[in-house]
Amino acid sequence: MKPGLLIYNAKAGRRNFPDVSKLLAALPEAEAISIGEATPARLRESSWVAVAGGDGTVESMATHLIDTDIPLGIIAAGTYNNFARSLDLPLDPLEACAIIKRGIARPVDVAFANGRPFFECMGTGLDAALYPLGEEIKSGRLQLWVDIFRKAYGFSQQRFTIEMDRPIGSALVPGTSTETHRFVHSLEERKGNQVTLSALMVVVSNGPLFGMNFHIAPGERLDDGLLTVTVFSRYSKWELWWRFFSLAFGRKDYCPKGVAFRVQSLKISGPVELPVHLDGSTQPDIWPIAITCRPKAVQVYRRS
Repeated sequence: MKPGLLIYNAKAGRRNFPDVSKLLAALPEAEAISIGEATPARLRESSWVAVAGGDGTVESMATHLIDTDIPLGIIAAGTYNNFARSLDLPLDPLEACAIIKRGIARPVDVAFANGRPFFECMGTGLDAALYPLGEEIKSGRLQLWVDIFRKAYGFSQQRFTIEMDRPIGSALVPGTSTETHRFVHSLEERKGNQVTLSALMVVVSNGPLFGMNFHIAPGERLDDGLLTVTVFSRYSKWELWWRFFSLAFGRKDYCPKGVAFRVQSLKISGPVELPVHLDGSTQPDIWPIAITCRPKAVQVYRRS
């Protein structure tokens, strides 16, 4: 039988990275290698793969397991651990090892933007413009909050054309919109599958969390075969400035002002090519964007 593989990234966000020897003691069937030694071929030679690291490390390794029967174990050791939190996985490393050893794997969805995979979310507009600064703040450069405020305040609304795989009215998520009643009613009655809206940004979520544990799509699940499209259409500059200020001091509740849709696939375009990120990674040459959800694409060890 092929051995299991434990991949670790000791440079992940957690200050006290789990002791690899303790992880191996909890997973005695595994061979341990660092992230720098991990190759797609090495992963696919294993019976299962456990990854100890942050979201970036876990998701980069999960990419190599798409459409295989090799289960992924997640040992959350990053700053935010959105992937683990979205699946209700333990944040304690040894508890996570116990989940892996139990061996119950369930499939989760993977989303694709122009063929490029993402697990948490894709954003275009303001959040994609700010993400590089956010990553530097995560690494300790807190003085960059001033640059974020300045850039956010100077960013203007953009025109987004969104074409969905179903009529706009049936894709609209009930009770989530902060648009006017008249506007929401017009969306509910719309028979076509295309809408053009002005907004600061559009976020397409495969899971409920993104960024600094923001609850961007609380009803979203990583295994429901659908994506949530949130259009931030009703933020004023002052409201946006206050939102970033409150987030700087630890508020995690994320209450987007706009409208949300649920679809399996969509296309986003507009008159101006805008910045795009996938799970926080800036993507060049990806406009316009064709996005789809591929159900049950990766096997992940879960509680049950």
